[in-house]
Amino acid sequence: MVDNTTIQQRVVMLKAIADETRLRILGLLAEEPRTGKQLADALGLTAPTISHHMRRLMDVGVVMEERDAQRHIYAINGGLLRAVRTESSPESVKAEGERARVMKHFFKDGRLTTIPANRKQRVHVLHYLLEQFEPGREYPEKEVNALLRTYNEDFATLRRELVDYGYLNRDKGIYRVATSLPKRSRNVGQEIPAYEADWLRALIAASILVD
Repeated sequence: MVDNTTIQQRVVMLKAIADETRLRILGLLAEEPRTGKQLADALGLTAPTISHHMRRLMDVGVVMEERDAQRHIYAINGGLLRAVRTESSPESVKAEGERARVMKHFFKDGRLTTIPANRKQRVHVLHYLLEQFEPGREYPEKEVNALLRTYNEDFATLRRELVDYGYLNRDKGIYRVATSLPKRSRNVGQEIPAYEADWLRALIAASILVD
């Protein structure tokens, strides 16, 4: 079993890479190491934007940097990824792979293009959206709607699903990130990753570590 510290570190890592631009960067680096300029040219982004994303990826150890004269060369940290796979259960590895595929397929330029009809895929989207909320903070419904609308116009469906799955608690129009999850029925249990409860605990703990 993966311990809580490892799970917490995994959540921090997932929060860093669960971004459309960073996923595209990692896709390019998976092919071969590249300089910041090569990444900027390939993605049509400015050098400062690339530098911002590379700092986030290096902070969590997913990417390594080497210097060649004035050039910064970036590469995937294969050692870290192999260690993650060794420590992870087969179910966790599979779930993380599914999440990456969902993010790549359903998000474009930071926007959720379509709410997945498949419930397992939808749960991965809900996990990502919940990570955009700050645990312990109170959100009026208007603020919840505004945050979710930045990802998809159908904020009402997303808000309802976050509440129905127990990820957000609602009381008199005020929403908070849940600190525990409801007991899952057999049907719902088939839709969610096996590590869901650990993921939520680690998300709350990791909130103090991530800007």
